[in-house]
Amino acid sequence: MSAPSSATAGAQAGPTSMTGFGQASFEVSGARYRVQVKSVNHRNLNLRTHLPPELTACEAEARTRIEARLGRGAVDLSVQLESAAERDVEVRIAHKAARQVMEALAQLAADVGAPAPGLDLLLRMGDIVQIQTASLDEDALCEGFYGALDEALEATALMRSAEGGALGRDILARLDHLDELLTRFEAAAPKVQEAYEARLRQRLEDVVQRHGVELDEARLATELVLFADKSDVTEETVRARSHIAAFRALLGPQEDPLRGKRLDFLAQELGREVNTIGSKCRDAGMAQDVVDTKVELERIREQVQNVT
Repeated sequence: MSAPSSATAGAQAGPTSMTGFGQASFEVSGARYRVQVKSVNHRNLNLRTHLPPELTACEAEARTRIEARLGRGAVDLSVQLESAAERDVEVRIAHKAARQVMEALAQLAADVGAPAPGLDLLLRMGDIVQIQTASLDEDALCEGFYGALDEALEATALMRSAEGGALGRDILARLDHLDELLTRFEAAAPKVQEAYEARLRQRLEDVVQRHGVELDEARLATELVLFADKSDVTEETVRARSHIAAFRALLGPQEDPLRGKRLDFLAQELGREVNTIGSKCRDAGMAQDVVDTKVELERIREQVQNVT
């Protein structure tokens, strides 16, 4: 029996969380089982199964279905027997062996003057009497299990999708805030340069008045150019906005099995740009905005860790 693909098992729009839960039940020959699927975030697929012995033959197919439906995450699959109907038993007695054992024990008892052995001693021999319970049909068990597993996976996927939508909305709101902070960096940079020029001119004028030297306008211009180059954040904000645009695109409705890993990479790249902006910061107001940007970015990275 083939596993349903993620494409046919239900359309997924936008980001999907790795946190989910689903359960379903199935019954075969009076035996009722409960199937539970739990999923949390993990870098890859980490699947752990807890199945009763009679479902061991179904495990490989179950793993295939889970991988196709969920993709990534730490997934726990458990199946518990909730109730079992009485099943027919077959009693097998090794009559020939029993007679031979009893004759040998009777002879031994006579030789040593002991009482003749009874059935209780014979039954303790182990293999004389065997009781076998009628086994459940393996094909019927697997078929019922796969149906319940698919239901549980569908419920898990729906929960992951709903939480993924909430994650996406939260990340988009934080990206909007990052955009606002970048705009503030861009607006603050010229003012910081103007303030620096005013302070530098004031210091030089003080030196001129104190020591009677001439103001070297060429040297002043060179110093201002160097400062402007060191404090200019245009390249960083342009690259950061490019990463934000890519972020928003990845949070769209398209299918992407590597969405979470791509978002994690973009978050790292955004972090590099913010760190560079922080190293160029020459103003207390900008410094506070850098702190706010890093806090916002860290929250985004935490959310991204749970996206498939």
